[in-house]
Amino acid sequence: MKKTDKLNTLIPLDQIEKGALEQIFENLADERLLKMAIMPDVHKGYDLPIGGVALVDRHVSPSYVGYDIGCGMCAINTGIQATELFPDQRSKQELFSRILKQIPVGLGGRRDKAPFPAFESEVNDPAFVGRVNKGVQTQIGTLGSGNHFIEISNGSDGLCWITIHSGSRNVGHTVGSWYMQKTKKLNDKFLSIESRLGQLYLNDMDYCLEFALENRRRMITDLLRIMEISDHEIKRLLKDVMINENHNHAIVRSDGTVLHRKGATPADKGQLGIIPANMRDGIYMTEGLGNETYLSSASHGAGRVMSRKEANRTIRLDDFKKTMQGIIARVDKGTIDEAPFAYKEIHKVIAAQEGIVIKVLNYLQPLINIKG
Repeated sequence: MKKTDKLNTLIPLDQIEKGALEQIFENLADERLLKMAIMPDVHKGYDLPIGGVALVDRHVSPSYVGYDIGCGMCAINTGIQATELFPDQRSKQELFSRILKQIPVGLGGRRDKAPFPAFESEVNDPAFVGRVNKGVQTQIGTLGSGNHFIEISNGSDGLCWITIHSGSRNVGHTVGSWYMQKTKKLNDKFLSIESRLGQLYLNDMDYCLEFALENRRRMITDLLRIMEISDHEIKRLLKDVMINENHNHAIVRSDGTVLHRKGATPADKGQLGIIPANMRDGIYMTEGLGNETYLSSASHGAGRVMSRKEANRTIRLDDFKKTMQGIIARVDKGTIDEAPFAYKEIHKVIAAQEGIVIKVLNYLQPLINIKG
């Protein structure tokens, strides 16, 4: 019989796909894992399922954090009426075009005028450090691909909001890959936080977390300038208004336990959060309730119901175009794997969390959506 005494889930086990369920029980079998919480957007991941939160005794797992270290979301309420900024479809289309011209999206990069501080790991591997720094130099301020997005929205308050979902790009992928290769050689997914390799990973992970946050900050800055917001106001918005939440990280607690979140966001009491749905169904702004039963966590989105391969095979482009009417976005075969039909129904995902781990503060309706 499978033990579930360490497991708390926001949805019934019979609603979790087979692959994710197998990953849950495989990880629960490890004695070092003290507690696991499962979010309603759960689906199969690399090791820890996406939408999984794991509390581990004095060990950190690079594979639990994953490849896109520090991937997360930033949101800003511009304080400007959406109807003032976008009186018609043409004004939205013009901004959409300007963003695509000035902010790199997809797999490419750029050389930023203000480079991020160089990666200076204590790892004795110059080739590894060099690969990371190549990404640092060329990918700061870039969106990436997949489910990463820029969204301009009209909030329930009638105000224009900006949300960006992006991560540490190739920087985090290179760091995550290097350490996962080391753990494979050790035949153990975990590193003791008291070991040299464990300490090196935590230091290098923290660098990636800072890089991912700065990556989002620079894109928001660029976007606000495109919208002709003054530099003085941009500084104020970044300092006083911006909400930041990342969903791939590990946190060493004061008691020596390590809290891992993979595709799950912090929901500490009073903490503001961001839960997007898909290209069509908008974003929920939330406040955490600090429910330790679920390790003070919430979902990072709606969660996929089909793989990208399945989405490309089964979703009809005509249906995708029809459902996206009124939203300025790239709606073609290149983004069909991100169509709303590929994701769980967001109202069900939110309902499974409302009053338990979060409360909803605002709903943002998409006006412009940009995918990499």
